[in-house]
Amino acid sequence: MAGRVLLVDYENVQALEVATVPPDVRVHVVLGAKQEPIVAKLAAKMKPLGDRFTSCRITTLASNAVDFCVAFYLGELVAQTPDAEYIILSKDKKGFDPMVRHLAQERRFRVRRVNTQKEAFAAKATAALTKSKSETTDADYARLLMLLREDKARPRKRKGLEGKLKSWFPALTADTRNSLMQQLDKLGHVRDADGLLQYHV
Repeated sequence: MAGRVLLVDYENVQALEVATVPPDVRVHVVLGAKQEPIVAKLAAKMKPLGDRFTSCRITTLASNAVDFCVAFYLGELVAQTPDAEYIILSKDKKGFDPMVRHLAQERRFRVRRVNTQKEAFAAKATAALTKSKSETTDADYARLLMLLREDKARPRKRKGLEGKLKSWFPALTADTRNSLMQQLDKLGHVRDADGLLQYHV
């Protein structure tokens, strides 16, 4: 694995503890224009991470400025190391989740958003992401194909299919359900034709 990167929207979430950052994780913090007084304090706090910690501050005060810069740095990092896992620490669900969904489902990058640092490194979430698809989804994928074959009202939209997976597999993590969706696309069992799904099961 190419390691993990935690991108922090520090204007949105300030609860960051260096002691609980795993050794394979790099941390990049983006601060807002009004946060200049805490830049030095944050750097001192994160000093134990050494060169695994970087930060930048947006100097222009504008709506969503930090969000856009987090998205820019994410794109820059993904271009450099596409196999790494990227975790956005921000409670801005509306701002980041559509982008995260696109990158994870359509582009196959390992990207997710979390509300807290604890959620970012929870053992269950980490295990779900680091296991291979063959370890986590073979039996579930076979069951999914069977359910789709038997379903007389298959969803025409991707959002509807995601809802079906959630109802059929409530015990699975969201990441594992995303993996199932990706397999449907990759193996050609589901195709998107101008926004409408076509099934080949």
